[in-house]
Amino acid sequence: MTGRRVISLVAFREIRERLRSPAFLWSTVIMLVIIGASSVLPALLENEQQYRVAVVAPAPRGLDALMQRAAETFEANIQLRVVGSETAGRDELTAKKVDALLLLGDDQIVFRADIDTRLAAAADAAVRALRRQLPPAPELTSTMLEPSGPGKSDDAEALVAMLGAALLLGSLAVYGQWVLAGVVEEKSNRVVELILSTVRPRDLLVGKVIGIGMLGLTQLALIVGLVASLLAAGVYDAPTSLGRSVVLVVPWFALGFALYAVAYAGAGALAAQQQDANSAGQPVTYTLLAAFFIGYAALTANADSAIAHVLTAFPLTAPLVLPARSALVGVPLWEHALAFALVLGSIYLIVRLAGGVYAQGLLHGGSRLPIRAAWRLRHES
Repeated sequence: MTGRRVISLVAFREIRERLRSPAFLWSTVIMLVIIGASSVLPALLENEQQYRVAVVAPAPRGLDALMQRAAETFEANIQLRVVGSETAGRDELTAKKVDALLLLGDDQIVFRADIDTRLAAAADAAVRALRRQLPPAPELTSTMLEPSGPGKSDDAEALVAMLGAALLLGSLAVYGQWVLAGVVEEKSNRVVELILSTVRPRDLLVGKVIGIGMLGLTQLALIVGLVASLLAAGVYDAPTSLGRSVVLVVPWFALGFALYAVAYAGAGALAAQQQDANSAGQPVTYTLLAAFFIGYAALTANADSAIAHVLTAFPLTAPLVLPARSALVGVPLWEHALAFALVLGSIYLIVRLAGGVYAQGLLHGGSRLPIRAAWRLRHES
């Protein structure tokens, strides 16, 4: 039997065994329901949105009524404030006394730092009705008084970046533990001795990682796909372009899982029984947590700093840092390519190194096998 055939059989066996448990299906459904509810509950619980808009005198007759009527579509209320000049209006906008400044002479609505799409749409509809203009040409151009510069991000981008990184961390840890527990279970009931009589240890390792990884990838793709669709539809108060950054979580989960799951499998092979599984996997878990918190600290301080660039390409941190940094400030194509190449190289290296430890650990009975002893046995065999 070829190695490719063995890998596919092991992978499908892992998928079949995991799907027999309702935990996977229920956890997926619950996560999707929570995300769907998060898009509906705020609209049900929030009170009517209040907006304050400055307009340079003289304000056209009927503008106030038209603004109110347009705001009703978005379940909002607009208070129009007339100012003496554009300079006065910008001063009030800077001082946060108003939410936007309407410049009818320039066909603009000016926001302070972030464009509120609902207010922009309501103002555009009101001015269109005032001038009796029909779609599709917009009447107003939305601009910002203090646009975000390089290396800066708004609250929505920061939230998406951190939630994406946390989702990756949780997924890698959970599915890595699945690999760890599966290896220890097979080793403790001696099933692995029968399996290794017909297949190579490395094929068994790769098949197990691919099988569990496919389940994790499917679950994550469903969750991320729903979030990206809601962002693209404008359900959340965030830039629709963030949907592309959210989608990056899926391929980087696959790469990160391949990297860390092989290490979890090697750790599981060293454990003697289920009680030893957690302690055997601690070094891998601590490495994963360290990668997350170091990346979080670097991105929070300055997402465009030198250390952030290094962590974007460093294999142990790239799966967690690159999607988050992409949402915050964007990542150039060459950094994507560099990080991808380095992580792939690291996966190949760790499969080669951990594969030998995995093979020796699976056949070791009795007490827990120290990693140095497994490494020595690997070279002696």
